[in-house]
Amino acid sequence: MTNEAFITLVHWVIGHGYFLFFLAAFFEGPLVTAAAGVAAALGYYSLVIIIMISILGDLTADLVYYTIGYWGRRTLITRYGGYVGLTKERMKSLEKLLHRHMGKALVVIKLSPVIPVPGLIMIGSVRAPIKKFIRISLLITLPKSLLFGLLGFYAGKAYERFSGAISNTSGLLAFITVVIFVAYFGYKKISAHIAQEIK
Repeated sequence: MTNEAFITLVHWVIGHGYFLFFLAAFFEGPLVTAAAGVAAALGYYSLVIIIMISILGDLTADLVYYTIGYWGRRTLITRYGGYVGLTKERMKSLEKLLHRHMGKALVVIKLSPVIPVPGLIMIGSVRAPIKKFIRISLLITLPKSLLFGLLGFYAGKAYERFSGAISNTSGLLAFITVVIFVAYFGYKKISAHIAQEIK
């Protein structure tokens, strides 16, 4: 994503309000949360509400995928499980494993770059306890939403403070965008490393 694309995302968040921010957070939480944090710094939104909506969007997505697995277990696994190596025997052993180590499994699933959606569906399909699922998912989501909400907010405050003193504001915007993207890709890299270590 370029500097202009991130600025466009900030304008999109400003122009569409909390509800569409919630829908966007459902699909791509970190970058949209950072953009909403910038909008909050510029006075368009409340940072507290932005962070709460980011958490709610992420948890809602998790619950949707969990529910698909929970209610679609028979259809999905019986009909299509064989194509990906999920036999009934493997499902039973996976179910035991997830009940014993659900925290580790959920951390790996949510922090891995590729497997969150099928992994969350899998957790639902083995009928993992919903309260435990929500609790662990919240513990993973909360720091991520805080990090990107605050990062966007303080980047927006820096822009607001220094834009009057610096003649080249496009350079400042480019710098802020780079900082947010370095944090985003750093988060992805660290998350993938943590997930790998837990495996």
